[in-house]
Amino acid sequence: MGNNSLYSLKDFGSHILFQPPIGHGTKPGAAEARQKRVAANDAWVASHPATPKMRITGSFVYAHAPNYLGALTLEWTQEKWLQELTRLKSYGMDTVIFQASAWNELHECYYPSKIFQDFRNHDVVTPMLQAANQLGLTVFLGGCGSVTCWKDKLTDGVVESELARQAGCFRELHQLYHGLFHGFYFTPESAFSGTRNTELEQFLASLYGQLFQGIRKEAPELQILMSPATFYYNAEAFAQMIESWCAMFQTAHPDILAPQDSVGCGCITLDHQDEAFRAWQEICRRCRIRLWSNVEVFECQQADEKFRQRRATTPERVRCQMANAEPYVEKLITWEALYYGSTEFEAIGAEALIRDIFQK
Repeated sequence: MGNNSLYSLKDFGSHILFQPPIGHGTKPGAAEARQKRVAANDAWVASHPATPKMRITGSFVYAHAPNYLGALTLEWTQEKWLQELTRLKSYGMDTVIFQASAWNELHECYYPSKIFQDFRNHDVVTPMLQAANQLGLTVFLGGCGSVTCWKDKLTDGVVESELARQAGCFRELHQLYHGLFHGFYFTPESAFSGTRNTELEQFLASLYGQLFQGIRKEAPELQILMSPATFYYNAEAFAQMIESWCAMFQTAHPDILAPQDSVGCGCITLDHQDEAFRAWQEICRRCRIRLWSNVEVFECQQADEKFRQRRATTPERVRCQMANAEPYVEKLITWEALYYGSTEFEAIGAEALIRDIFQK
């Protein structure tokens, strides 16, 4: 296991997982803060029973969940992918987003690559794309996962290496799978940190600008999708968040923004979602971006004996998240219905989600 200030790594033999930095879970006040978030969400659910009109019609899929023990697809055949994607289609899904075709910090690659040939390799992308195309699903293919966009400060060298990695990954995917996917997912996650960081914004504007312009030149038929996280600090911070994202998108921007609603991660509670969606809507209006919502149907928990750190949440909370998003977005997607909508992979609490959310 290795570690740094952003994450630690745990090797499971066949694959590696991100974990929080060592000591993160023992920070003073962490348990109390979580209890407060749960209480706020429970109070909202009790006072705002929801019956959303929209359904969740898209889901992320992956080689393996990057930071907890979810469904492991590293050895799935085309037939297994066909079985599981057929299940998602039966839930009303028409879109899948493959989260990452490679992971820089995990040193893993999930397609036949020349630029990542020193990484641990499993060909997951090929059978997934074959199955998805057989079912007529719209596919957004993710590039190279990286923690770069979470850093407080990026040097020119870091941006240059990140750009080369991302552009190289995209070119390989486009050459190998041209015509088999319909959009490109920018895999590295990011979020507004609560205060403006103009130096970081300039670096990310350069990264987004050069990469997205290059993709549009090489593959104008593809839509570009991003899914940043949503953090609540205070009402005033959302005004700064709008200006920050608009600055980062000044050169080029994605076609679709599907912010993580971040309720499952505990970064925001249901009572502040309307403020967040108004902010995302304004960003998309200014930058001419389509707005979706990435509805988190899980609840974070302490790792158990099987190293599971997520469980499916209640249908009542998910319905509130969906209803909060509806006035603002075109489409609802979610993080890995493969896992949270299945009892086969030990997704605790999945039965209720299957019955009340996915199969309704």
